[in-house]
Amino acid sequence: MLTEQKIREFATGLGSADPAPGGGSASALAGALAGSLVQMVARLSGEGWDDVIARAETLTDQLLHLVNRDTEAFNQVMAALQMPKETEEEKQQRRRALRLATRLATEVPLQVMEVSLQALALAREVALQGNKNCLSDAGVAGLLAAAACRGASYNVLINLPGLKGDDLAAEAKERLQDMLADVEVLESAVAHHVTEALG
Repeated sequence: MLTEQKIREFATGLGSADPAPGGGSASALAGALAGSLVQMVARLSGEGWDDVIARAETLTDQLLHLVNRDTEAFNQVMAALQMPKETEEEKQQRRRALRLATRLATEVPLQVMEVSLQALALAREVALQGNKNCLSDAGVAGLLAAAACRGASYNVLINLPGLKGDDLAAEAKERLQDMLADVEVLESAVAHHVTEALG
């Protein structure tokens, strides 16, 4: 489990010649860190933040799970690519396995985007209304959550060509575009508020 590794161990694995973990797991981790920072700011903002803390805890847990799921999905794609393809039956089995694995490798980063977008919305909330002494932390939460969304979107896009003729391809692209539009609005709101207040 990637999330059971020490930070240095994870970073070393990320920097190795192995293709996984890669950008997808790194994006999910960025989102999880954003959720943790939201929790910290909310906890330091006095009473009335229990709901935000609880939601941020849930999002962080989901994103930590997705750190592992992204690498698992990639490994399934690689396993499908290595299946034998000598006979027609083997070719059909390989194509089916590859399509299922590619669907999973597309769905996981979409989930990372969805959950990270929720973390970004909470980052805006704590930036605008939370403890002013933690404003820089709220700003970093916003940056990390936005990076998680954008990074995960790249993983969606790189898998779409493998889903030609699949209904998920068009649906995924539409969901991706909608979420990126929301990211732009939320990230800009956080960045503007933080730079104005700190500048």
